[in-house]
Amino acid sequence: MSVDPSHFLATSNGGKPPLLKLQNISARPELNGQLGQAVSYAAGRYVVAVLTAEIAATMARENNAVEPSYLKLKPDNLIEATNFEQLKFGAAVAFHHVQLYINSPACQDFGSYIISLMPPPLQTKLTPERAILGAVIVVLLNIMLLFKLLSGWIGFTKILVFLSLLALVAAITSPDWMEGVKAGKPLKMIAKSAAFNSPTRFKQLLIEMTGYRNISDKMAMGLLLAILLWSGKILLTPSARPARLQPPTPTGGTQQQVPRISQQYDLENIYKMGWDDAQEGKDFGTSLPKDILKADDPVEAFHKPSGYREPFDWAYDPPPPPEKKSSPFGMSTMLSIFTLYRFGKDIVVSGDGQLMLDPSYILMRLRNIEPWRLGLMGMSLYRVVIAFIQ
Repeated sequence: MSVDPSHFLATSNGGKPPLLKLQNISARPELNGQLGQAVSYAAGRYVVAVLTAEIAATMARENNAVEPSYLKLKPDNLIEATNFEQLKFGAAVAFHHVQLYINSPACQDFGSYIISLMPPPLQTKLTPERAILGAVIVVLLNIMLLFKLLSGWIGFTKILVFLSLLALVAAITSPDWMEGVKAGKPLKMIAKSAAFNSPTRFKQLLIEMTGYRNISDKMAMGLLLAILLWSGKILLTPSARPARLQPPTPTGGTQQQVPRISQQYDLENIYKMGWDDAQEGKDFGTSLPKDILKADDPVEAFHKPSGYREPFDWAYDPPPPPEKKSSPFGMSTMLSIFTLYRFGKDIVVSGDGQLMLDPSYILMRLRNIEPWRLGLMGMSLYRVVIAFIQ
């Protein structure tokens, strides 16, 4: 009998055991979905160290500081974790690494140094952890300011598409880069290998995200090219600059100079005429210009000279209001519906593809779901409900 039938041990993987996912454990179903690494194989079973992100980070930073729990499992109860699961686990380990680093003596000394730079009234109110948190917030605010400046210069949509494209390329090529770095290959060879394996990696990523296995290589290649072309079109298309508002032209098509009103129509001059008439005992309006008052038109007291035009008497039609969208079911709503479908599929479908409608199994799956997935499900449900209400 082979000493490693499923090739889960470190000796079969260049000294680095793969990350395994526990599945189909009927005696202890709460273990299904957890991750671990095979340590040894004997009597038809693997000895697996069950790992969490906190335990893995502590073991990597402080040897023998914690001891994981060990289980003896059959090969059928183990499956190699997908690339997405490995990336997610690596991100969680990195987060715990940051927490351990913050609590380390070196980081505490750095926090104390930041406190020493603060004014004396603030030094008594700060701890090293708060000082480091404040420094991180300042750095994040600077990054946000830079992002806003770039958004105004380049465009928010272009930056979002560029970051999404970088994330997609990283998710597709990360296995080749990790394997190449571990094997000590030159960067040029790693890049060629990553480019050559991109269609296959993208197909695996689609299967992991959607759960559909009937995706051919041509379909995956066509979708990848479509995404790249669409992203390139957005990134290379010049951003539309808002046009400067030009003063509207008056009626007649050409801008005309508004004639200046003569001094005899000035209010101060008219008041002085009336005052002089009163001092000399003359009738009201004796000295006023003849075209100011008309006996047969008591409503309009001020008559404009020939050719006079009001300053804002322009022939200008404002643009019509934007049309309301015909349907609220846009791209974000469709993605939210797909997220809810994927969430529900993970709840009622077991690891081997069987439909499980047992309430106890569904409740167990809900309890084991990560908080960030529950938050994503809540936001997606809110978006779908709003779309139906509208």
